[in-house]
Amino acid sequence: MGAGWLSTILEARSVVSKYILGSKGSGKTHLLRYQSYPVARLRMPSKSGLTLVEENGCLAVFLRATNIDAGRFKISGMTEQAMQQLFSVHLELKVLELVLAALKDIRQTTPTAQFEDGAFLEILGAQITDPQFAGLQSLIDLSAWVSSWLRAIDDATNAAAFNGEFNLKLPFVVGRLMLPLGVAFRRWNAALNTTNLICIIDEIENLSIKQHEVINTFVRFAEGRISFRLTGRLYARKTLATMDGGEENREGSEFSVVRLDESLLRIRNYSEFASRFISKRMGFAHPRLGPRTPLSNFDPRSAFEEVDVEEYARQNEIPISEARFAKLLHKAVERAKIPVRYDDLIKTLALGVPPLLQRLNVLLFCKKLKKGANATVVSERIRGDCDAFMQHTEIRSTYATALGHWKGDVFAQLCRESKRRDGMVPYAGFSTLVTMSSHNPRNLLVLLGKVYELAAFIDGDVGRSRLSVDVQTSAVIDAARFCFEGDSNYGFRSDQAREAVNRLAELLRTARYSLNIPEVAPLAVSFDASDLDVEEREVLESALNYSLVIEISDGRPDRNTQRLNRKIQLSPMIAPRWGLPVGRRGDLSLDAPLLKAIFSPKSRDEFDVLVAQQSTRWNFPFSSASALASSQKKLF
Repeated sequence: MGAGWLSTILEARSVVSKYILGSKGSGKTHLLRYQSYPVARLRMPSKSGLTLVEENGCLAVFLRATNIDAGRFKISGMTEQAMQQLFSVHLELKVLELVLAALKDIRQTTPTAQFEDGAFLEILGAQITDPQFAGLQSLIDLSAWVSSWLRAIDDATNAAAFNGEFNLKLPFVVGRLMLPLGVAFRRWNAALNTTNLICIIDEIENLSIKQHEVINTFVRFAEGRISFRLTGRLYARKTLATMDGGEENREGSEFSVVRLDESLLRIRNYSEFASRFISKRMGFAHPRLGPRTPLSNFDPRSAFEEVDVEEYARQNEIPISEARFAKLLHKAVERAKIPVRYDDLIKTLALGVPPLLQRLNVLLFCKKLKKGANATVVSERIRGDCDAFMQHTEIRSTYATALGHWKGDVFAQLCRESKRRDGMVPYAGFSTLVTMSSHNPRNLLVLLGKVYELAAFIDGDVGRSRLSVDVQTSAVIDAARFCFEGDSNYGFRSDQAREAVNRLAELLRTARYSLNIPEVAPLAVSFDASDLDVEEREVLESALNYSLVIEISDGRPDRNTQRLNRKIQLSPMIAPRWGLPVGRRGDLSLDAPLLKAIFSPKSRDEFDVLVAQQSTRWNFPFSSASALASSQKKLF
């Protein structure tokens, strides 16, 4: 995550405008504020302003579109077109004010250069209707003119809020100041001829549809004179239309798009970044030892206890007769009328075997017992492979591969049956926290904050010893609850999205804690998006926009048609809420009825029926489809 990656996001020398979209905490504001001129000046105070701009390839100014500014331009009695004009003029004046502040610094720090204030004013004044503009002689005069008009607009807007009348003749129409600004900037000094002027507008989700149309008009008609970087949440763009019913802007033509979450996920050294990130916040001597001074060679991995799966399973072993997986196997064998004594079968598969391998042996039996096969022979082969593995765990084998494949899932089942910590699946260790954060620094901070808060409450002496598995797990569950319930609460749309994601998680949880666990780690699903109607598609997009699920860009080719299906995964930040894995391996394929039942706001009852049918298939793997259908008729 170095300067090279940062430069590809801004693209300082590109005249094509760009949307930079990302979830909360993906770094949009920090990234672009970092590359604005005032922050670049703080990083390199010894360089002249002109050198700084030339080396960066641009002069970037940063403006945040807050609700306070955007919401002011809604005046009773004023037409939408007039409000658009007022918003545009105010925005253009604010941008010019920021540019003038940067030019002032460039002049002060580059005393030997020649600057053409007259040329700058001539280009801007060509279409300014305010007669006072003609009397301006320098950028200092222009700065005073801008400040005067901003105050006048503020005063008139405040008065209109009370009397409903806006009594001010504006000095120019939409775009007459913004669009020539880049040309004027380059004419101000010959060294700037190849330098780009970039206007960064942050948090554009705070703008109304009509205000978006103003921005879109600037983007469409900028034509290389000035470039825009528009940042916001994934759902920030409310329209691509321009003003007065004009054409919509098109991606790849008028603008490009960077989705920061996808870009962050492609960073290979994120774990190294996370390690340095955590070290800067945790790598200090304990307060009792004196002032907060950095510790040398602090490794954040040493601050988090890891889960010892085998030891944990041994400590929480329960009798086979009480184990849920054994009871499910018993029912499945009886329903399918398999010609084998259950007691003999469970003895072969589980007696004298460690808890994890007991569940793995039963799972392999479910997958390997085909129609007409001898159950006794199949179970004995599995037990033989198991015994060989226990004697030579270092040798690679199909059994060892199977254990690596399903270890997390069978361990989760064992934890759910355990009476310790209410059957909570443990989530602990540096690598687990890094995986959960999904390459989002804010997510990592949320996790660390919850861990620190809980550890301080329980122990009161954070930093003295490694953070226990129990503390980490409780903190992770709390973080998952916060991200699902509190951090994505934005009204009606987010309520629908959370309900759909809750259904999706219920399906994935049913898969993970079934007798015949699917081949994949139950975290991701694939489907044909054409099966969704407009309302269901809106719910899916809301779930994506609020970062409850994550789009997997490469999709999943359909086996029969080779059509590329969409693929999404539950956010690892909320997966622990349902005891689900935080790492992805493969995906479950959803048919149309189940897909629609998940994302339709009106299909709760249908979903309950379909997930119960799916549960029956996963928990009775030896029964025929007709027998399962007959069973469902009795249930419903």
